[in-house]
Amino acid sequence: MQFDVIVVGGGISGGLPAAAYLQKAGLEVAVVEARPECGNFCPTHETWPGTLDSPHASINFSGNSPALVDLGLVDEYGYRIGTTPVVLGTAHPDGTNCLICYDPNLTAASFARHSAADGETIFGIQSRVLEKMVEMNELAFYSPHPDTGKFEEILKLCSYVLGRSVEDLSSMTAYELLELTFESDKARQTILCPVALHLQGAPLSRGQGAFAVALSLFYTTAIGIGGNEALVDAVSRCFLDHGGTILTNCPVDRIEVRDGRATAVVLSPEAVFPGARFEARHAVISNVGARGTLGLLGEEAMRSVDSRLATKMKHWRMDERGSTVTSWLIDGRMPWGSSDFDPLVDKAHLMYRAYDSWSAAKDYVVAMINNDTWAAFGNMIEILDYGQVDPNAISPEGYRVIRGEEAIPYPLRKEGGPEAWDGPIRDEMLRRRHEVMNSIAPGFSERVIDAYQWTPVDIWRTNQAAVFGQVLGGDFSEDQWILDRMPYRMPVRSLYMSNSVWPLGLTWMAAGYNAAQVVAEDLGVRNQRWWSARPVAWFLDNIGQLLEPMELAATAGR
Repeated sequence: MQFDVIVVGGGISGGLPAAAYLQKAGLEVAVVEARPECGNFCPTHETWPGTLDSPHASINFSGNSPALVDLGLVDEYGYRIGTTPVVLGTAHPDGTNCLICYDPNLTAASFARHSAADGETIFGIQSRVLEKMVEMNELAFYSPHPDTGKFEEILKLCSYVLGRSVEDLSSMTAYELLELTFESDKARQTILCPVALHLQGAPLSRGQGAFAVALSLFYTTAIGIGGNEALVDAVSRCFLDHGGTILTNCPVDRIEVRDGRATAVVLSPEAVFPGARFEARHAVISNVGARGTLGLLGEEAMRSVDSRLATKMKHWRMDERGSTVTSWLIDGRMPWGSSDFDPLVDKAHLMYRAYDSWSAAKDYVVAMINNDTWAAFGNMIEILDYGQVDPNAISPEGYRVIRGEEAIPYPLRKEGGPEAWDGPIRDEMLRRRHEVMNSIAPGFSERVIDAYQWTPVDIWRTNQAAVFGQVLGGDFSEDQWILDRMPYRMPVRSLYMSNSVWPLGLTWMAAGYNAAQVVAEDLGVRNQRWWSARPVAWFLDNIGQLLEPMELAATAGR
């Protein structure tokens, strides 16, 4: 069989949205997926009857994406998201919290509880963020990189938002910037938590760390109504409605390269079509990451066109932060210990158990770099409450799932090596997590009915592109940042990437959007009237409705 474009890997971050855009643009596209269904890292489970749990891609960032409008996901395919007034926040063992809200006035009030000056500072920063929200998303996230011209503009926007010169930021770590910007440790920790997860860069890297602080302020956070897998369903239906082809249970053996050009995809002997060859007339998009793509091409084929990039792919770093996830089934609502300090925490869907101190916040990143698993463990947990947004996630008895994630070094060298993940460490992590959760939500463990622990090895087994449990497409180190990620256009002609690129892989579908852009430009089909939405614009225009998701979802259900 022949197709204009073949996409290897149907992930929701890169492969599937790229396929949907290109198919709608008039090309003949096939998605070849090794697993039984697309979007296998964005599932929604009834881990426990009557409740919903998205153990892997938990927070839904699709509100940033122009695909909501371009692909008609909302208007034509019924896709729904909801959020709360709190974008994210931190809960502290001393019974306080600090919240970033969509309303800058609420954010300022929360920060001012810790420092009046910090309240004024964050109000100015967040006001400038909202002013530049669409522009920054277009330049930084929904533009194919490397693009040196846009990179300079990104740095200027970061400078404007933070109120410091590009030159100053270029020599600062995240920690130095936050120490100079905020008086309160609570305020510093609240801004730091997403940065410390290495989502936008390495916090201790000079320049990169400071700019990562600014970039991490341009998210929207939400939950898919009916589960985050609803996003996969909507994009898949769009793709199929426009004539696309999805081939599941089809692991790929190799990407065929002839005369320096990617020409075909050959399936493995284990595929439902064993050894089948599918010819790509114009393009192959790889969504399996740097290491996986090199394995499919063959090292010699890659070295023949770019030996330096081949070496980079072979040694692409993935082991600094493996995701460890706990799903708890609890009876009733989260018993936040800081409810009396600021009751708005009871409406939050995304919170972080912050560090015990600012010093501990620094120690956490150093422990990550040094592969010190237990020194890093338990310092900071990302906590998601699906039931705050989606009534479908709560059972008739009032049970709900709380999800907690930490980024932990994968190697486990002091514990005997990575094979130790399948040993008693799993149970020990769960035990310690109960202690940490009780420190910010007194009585939490008494509400727990059951729990399940995912290790980085479990996550890798679920998604072969998540090598070492790294779910972001690769570590954000000094030489794996914006301009040094994998290029969307590869030196092998007609080969494109949608994983291990910039930006990181998330449910915001930015990598897939960008891959589709470069393929469409190269094939002369980019100029589509429907392909014109701006990122985040739909979310900002509809924020009022999205802040009432429980009522909205209930109405839709009737």
